[in-house]
Amino acid sequence: MYLYKIISPEQWQHSQLQASVEPTELDHDFIHLAQEHQVDGVIKKFWKDTPYLILTLDSSLLNGKLVLESNRPGGDRYYHLYNGSIPISSVVAIASPST
Repeated sequence: MYLYKIISPEQWQHSQLQASVEPTELDHDFIHLAQEHQVDGVIKKFWKDTPYLILTLDSSLLNGKLVLESNRPGGDRYYHLYNGSIPISSVVAIASPST
């Protein structure tokens, strides 16, 4: 299964110097991930005026506990990664808004 993480180009640059993808400012208690059909909504809500990249992740290579849960009662369910990280090796594709 593929999941998606949206990060800034600067975070991706920093991440390449490490073993894992650098968390975003939104990733406090867990790392926020999206399913393919949720990506556009996440971009519109959090990234519309900010440069970003979309990372496609092989979820079987993520470290930690992956949980599908609602951010708020009755809301859409998103994958959250608890107590873990996104290894660089789990990134299978990178897209920018122009691709």
